Parts: sequence; C-alpha cells; structure tokens
Amino acid sequence: MSNEYRSRSSRRERRSSRWANKDSDVVEAAANQAIRHLEEPEGQNVERTSRQKLTHEKTLRIPLAVYGLLTGLSVLLALTFYAFPLWKPVATASQSQNLYSGFAMHHGLVPFNDFYGTGGTVFYLINWLGNIGGTTWLLWLFEIIALLISGILVYRLVGQQTKNQTASLTVSVFTLVIIAGLARGGDSPTLFALPFALWAARFLSSYFQDSSTDRGFIRFGMAAAFALVISPVMSVFFILSAIALIIHNVGSRKIGRGFYQMLATILGVLLVGYSVAYYSLEEQTIYTSIEQSILIPFTHFGPSGDLLLTLAKALVLTLIFGIVAGFVQGIVQLKKGGPARVWYVMMLIGIVGLTTMIVFAQTFDSSNLLAVLPFTIVFAGLGLTDSDQILLKYLQNRLFAPILAILFVIFTPISYHFMNRTIASEEQSVAQYIKANATGSDRVYVVADGKNINNLTKTISTLDNVPANYPIKFTQSYDLKVGKLSDKFVVLQASEKAPASLKKVLDKDYKVTNYAGKYFQVYKKK
Repeated sequence: MSNEYRSRSSRRERRSSRWANKDSDVVEAAANQAIRHLEEPEGQNVERTSRQKLTHEKTLRIPLAVYGLLTGLSVLLALTFYAFPLWKPVATASQSQNLYSGFAMHHGLVPFNDFYGTGGTVFYLINWLGNIGGTTWLLWLFEIIALLISGILVYRLVGQQTKNQTASLTVSVFTLVIIAGLARGGDSPTLFALPFALWAARFLSSYFQDSSTDRGFIRFGMAAAFALVISPVMSVFFILSAIALIIHNVGSRKIGRGFYQMLATILGVLLVGYSVAYYSLEEQTIYTSIEQSILIPFTHFGPSGDLLLTLAKALVLTLIFGIVAGFVQGIVQLKKGGPARVWYVMMLIGIVGLTTMIVFAQTFDSSNLLAVLPFTIVFAGLGLTDSDQILLKYLQNRLFAPILAILFVIFTPISYHFMNRTIASEEQSVAQYIKANATGSDRVYVVADGKNINNLTKTISTLDNVPANYPIKFTQSYDLKVGKLSDKFVVLQASEKAPASLKKVLDKDYKVTNYAGKYFQVYKKK
C-alpha cells in the first residue's frame, strides 16, 4: 500500500512539474514578445498606429468632401420634386394627391377616412408636418434629408463590401440619381421608407460577413416597423430577409441564437407599432389604414388599363434604373456568397417577385419600383471588388443605363409639363374663378385625376373619388355620402366619368356656372 501511495504521489508531482514548466514557457514567451515590442523604434510604433487608424477611418468614416458632394447632389436632384413650391402647381396626379393630404389634415380631415390613402399612417403624418406654415418648404426639406441619408447609407454599404472610396462614391452618386428618378416627384411613401430598408441591408451585409454579435436586431425590428407604417410595399424586403435569417440559423444549428434575434426584432416592431397604434386609435383609422395600404394593394391584381402599355413602361424603367442588371449581378455573386448565400437567394426572389407584383397591380405606380432598390443594392458593390477602373466597370455592369437614368431624371418632368401644359393652364384658370367667387371656408369637390385645383385654391373637399381598383363596397358608400354633398363648387374634368349618383345630385342641387373652359366644367350650389 505504501509503495502504491508513493508511486501515485510521484506521478502527481511529475504532472505538476510539467504544467509548471508549460506555464513558465507561456509567460516567458509573452514577456519576450512584450520586450520586443518595447524595443521597436518609436517610429515603427507610430506608423503601425497610424496605419490602424487609417484603416478604421477608411472603413467607417466618410470624408467631409463626400458629405458635401452628396448633399449638393441631393439638393440638385430634389429640384425635380413637386414639393418645391415653384413646381407644386404642375404636379402629376399622384403627387398632387399626396401634397393635398398634408394640407387637408391641417383642416381637420383624417387620412383613410376622409380621403383615400396608398401610403402608411406615418407617411401622412410626414406630409402633415411638412405642410406646417401653409407651404411645402419643410416637406421639400424632408425629401432632401431622405434622399441624402439614402445616399450615405449606400456609400457605407459599398464601402463595407469593397473598402474602396472610389467604388463607394461612384455607386452612391448614381444611386441618388436612380432614387430621384423612381421617386417620380419626391412625395412618395417609398422615398421616405427607403432609408430604413437601406440601413437594414447594410446591417445584414455586415452580419453575414461577421456574425459574431447579435446586437442591432432591436433596431432591425424598429426599421421594419417604420417601413411598414410609411410604405407597406417596402416591408417585403424585411420579410424575405427575416426568412433568410431563419434558414441560416436553422442550417447552422443556431436555434437559440435565432430565437433571441426573433424576440429582439419583435420588441423593435412593438416599440414603433404601439406608438402608431395609439394615433390610429385616436383617429379611428386602424382598420381603414390596414385595408387601404396593405390588404387592397397586396390582394388585388390585374391592371385595369392597357396591359401592353404598362408592360412597356415597366420594361423601360427596370432597364434604365438597373433592376434587371442588379438581378444578373446577383446571380453572378451567388458562388461567392458564403454565409450570405441564402440571403442572396432571397434577394433574387424578392427582385422578381416584388417587380412582378408592382407591374401587375391594378393601378401601376412606378414609384413603388423604388422598393426593389434595397434588393439590388446588396449586389452593387460586390462586382467592383477586383476592378481598377471602378467607374467603367460599374457602367458596364449596368449596361451604361445610369447615363440614361440621368437624362430620364432631367427630361421626364420637362416632357410631362410640355404635354400637359394646356390642362395645367386651365387648372390655373379654374382656380382663379373659384377664388374670385368663394370664401375661405367654402369647400370644392373636384372630380379629376388629381388634386391640383384644390391645392391651387387652398380648399378641401367633403368627398374623395373612389379609386378604380377598390372593391364595390367603397362605391356603395360613396353613393350614400354623395346625396348629402354640401360643397359650394363641384368641378368636373371632361376626361373623367362622373358617377351616376353624382349626376343626380348635380341635376337636383347644383347649376352650371358661366365659367367657359375646354377641359373642366364648374357647378355651383343652388
């Protein structure tokens, strides 16, 4: 027994000795490394520190000159937006309706209840805030800020992918042009929701490159919620990205991690959702806002107009603004996707699916194509990582379409104004007639394809025209309300078909005025 005990004790002593020797070697190696570091010349230490600092700045910071360039370009491009007071009187039909919404809310009307809406609740709150003071200068400033932030986020995303300032600047500059072109006048829900989707694209790109941390998923949920309550169509990007995260976590056997990400995202959504729900409860618009901005657009398909013309417009826009090229570039990058491959696949599905949904909607709105941009921008910098001639490579990847995009942004508003100059001129004449014969409290109901006459006369309407793609129950509700129409003036555009119920009211309670025009007819309350 004694011998056995001594043999065990000796073995433990030998093991302890070996561990002590190993610890001593580790400590000695660390000490030697520290000594060598201290013995290095001071210049080398400074050079290493400056090199690390330069790399950090190159990755995370934007030079002031770039900020100035992006700001200046954003202001120039925003001159094509109809919130700019000089162009407001000649706004397109959809833009005039959005601009009217903020003015109408200042006069007691409620979105989705008193007038129909295509954007989310927060979009109309932005328009309300942008109309403070009776002008749209503040709204125009909001549009510039949304455009600028989008450009900065694209710069950071491409810089994160390429570590190249030239590539970042090239992509961000042309992306600003694309945004201005697809926004079609600026006051569109997709423009204000775009910064949230681009932030999410940059966040997920960083996550899939280095998924060592789960920080930021609360903000991801908040961004998704803001996108939903500004432009519901933009939330498709977040839905497909969330599916990609689930597949990635399940495939990597990170179930617990995925569950934490889901809870954090839900918390972020609730933080925004409860605030918006409080306003909706106060104004009693919870159901009407969901129905008009989500249910109808996502469930009613089939163009009500000329299908071939719609397809032609969509084809031109998708080619000029790089949607087709972005899809092709995404397919090329699949082989190099690594951990992000499943996300890239979902982005490609999103490009095809969302574009198809927008094109075959009952009312084609080209500004909704801006919701496809976050899907394509994920691949924008990946094709420039191994190129010396960044600008040429970018233009080649986009089939030189960005040059056409610049021409489109410049000449489209000019051509639109030229083709509609006679109608715009008569709208001014109608507005002058109403101003001369109405008081400040009088209401004017305009049956036209836009709200320019209401904007020009600074009047609101008791009723709103039912969009053609809405279910029959909205038309039935209109027929009930129009019988109580009390607006002092009713303006009919010749190209618009007046509902039968409105014709009865006009014959009974209104008379034709002495206004003589080609495109509009004015009725006055008897």
